[in-house]
Amino acid sequence: MPRPRLLLAVIGGALAVALASVGGTAYLVLRTRPLAERLVREANALEQERYPRPSHVTPARPGTFAEHLEPLLGDARQLYDERPRELRVHVARKVPCLMVVTGERPVSELPSACREAVERGWERVSRILAATHAEEGGLPRSVGVMPSRGREAADATRMALLHVVELAGLETRLRLARGSAAEAVDVCLDALALSRDMTLGGGLAWHWYSALSHEVLYRACADALDAAPLARKRSAVTQLSRLAEGLASLSRTLREHSVQTQAELFGVAVSGETRDALTPRVRAFLDAHQIPDLKGSLFSLTPLEWRKTVKVFDAMVAVADLPPAARQQAFAAIEEEHTDRFISIFGPQVMSLDGMAQDIERLRLQHDALLLLAEVDLHRAETGRWPQPLPYPAVYTFVLESSDPGEARLAPCSPALKAQALRVTADGPAGTWVRQEP
Repeated sequence: MPRPRLLLAVIGGALAVALASVGGTAYLVLRTRPLAERLVREANALEQERYPRPSHVTPARPGTFAEHLEPLLGDARQLYDERPRELRVHVARKVPCLMVVTGERPVSELPSACREAVERGWERVSRILAATHAEEGGLPRSVGVMPSRGREAADATRMALLHVVELAGLETRLRLARGSAAEAVDVCLDALALSRDMTLGGGLAWHWYSALSHEVLYRACADALDAAPLARKRSAVTQLSRLAEGLASLSRTLREHSVQTQAELFGVAVSGETRDALTPRVRAFLDAHQIPDLKGSLFSLTPLEWRKTVKVFDAMVAVADLPPAARQQAFAAIEEEHTDRFISIFGPQVMSLDGMAQDIERLRLQHDALLLLAEVDLHRAETGRWPQPLPYPAVYTFVLESSDPGEARLAPCSPALKAQALRVTADGPAGTWVRQEP
C-alpha cells in the first residue's frame, strides 16, 4: 500500500476510535443521568438534614450538638494523642484499663497511668460530654457524611471520640469506687448521649463506632444504675427513654451510606448541569473523593454497575428496620439474589454490612437492658418483689432469673445473646420474691 494511503488508513482508524470513545462516553453519561440526578437530590438533602431529638437533660443547651462539638474537636484529638500506653497496648487482645471499665478487673487494679489520664483530661472530657446537652443532634459537617475535612479527619475524630467514651467509662468506675453512684450515673448517661449523637449524620462508620462505644460503657453503666439511689434511678429511666428516642434507625444509616458510597464510586459520572445543581460542599467532596485510578475511566461510568449498586442498597434499606432475625433472613435473600449477577468491586457487600448491622443491633439491645435494669430495680424496691411479667421492649425480650431474694439476673431470651445478661441487686426492704425462668 502506498505510504499516503497507509497514513490515511491510520488516521481514519484513530478517528474512528476517538469518535467511538466520545460516543461511548456520551452514551454512558446519558444512561447514568437519572442515577446522577437522584444522587444529587439525595446528597443535597443530606447536606440540609436536621437531627431533632430530645435532650436527656433539662434544660437543654440552645443550638445543635455539631455547633457545640466543632470547637472541641481539637481537644478530643489531643486527648487521643496523649493516651497512655495502657490504653494503647493490647495484652492478649485486652486493653488493661478497659478491662476495669468492663468490670473484668477491679478498680484497685487500674494502672496509675490511666487514672492520671482521666484526672489530666477530665476538664476537656467534661466539655465534650456537655455538648450532648444540646437541644438538637447532628454531627459536624466537617466529619459526618461526605466530610468536608476528608475521610482521614473523620476517621481520626471517630477514634478520638471513642477514646473520650473510654475516659468517661473510667471516671464512672472511679466514682462508683468512691461511693458516688448518683454522680457515676451522671457521667454514664452523658457518655451514652455521646454514643447516641455519633449515630446522627455520620453514616455507617459513625454508627458502628457508636456501637463500639456503647459496648465499652455497658457494664459500667449497669453497675452505676444498680448502685444508684432510688431517686436517681427514677430520673435515669426518663433520661434513658429520651436517649432511645434519638438513636438513628439502621435504615437511615444505610441510606446515608448509600449516598456516600455512590458519591465516591460514581461521582465522576455527575457532570454538566446536574453537577452544577450540587451544593458547593458536596461538589467539593465529589471532586476530592473519587477513586483516583478510576477517575475518567469508562469502567467507572458503567450504568449497569451503578444501577445494581442502587438496587441492592434500596433493597437493604427497605428491610433494615425489621426485627433482627427477619432482617438477617432478608439480607441473606438479597445476597443470594445478587451473588451471581452482582460481580463488582463497587457493590455493597451485603453480608459484610449484615455483620456491622448485628453490632449496631447489639447497641439497641444493651440500651433496652439498661432501661429494664433500672425499672426492675425500682419495682423491687417499691413492692418488695421482682416484677412479673417483665415490661418487654418492642424488639428484644428478656427474662428475670432469681434464686435469691436480694439478687436477680436480667438476660435476653435469645441463647445467642446470653453474654449480654446483667446482674441486679435489690434495694430497699426485703420482701417476697418470685423465681422466674424462661
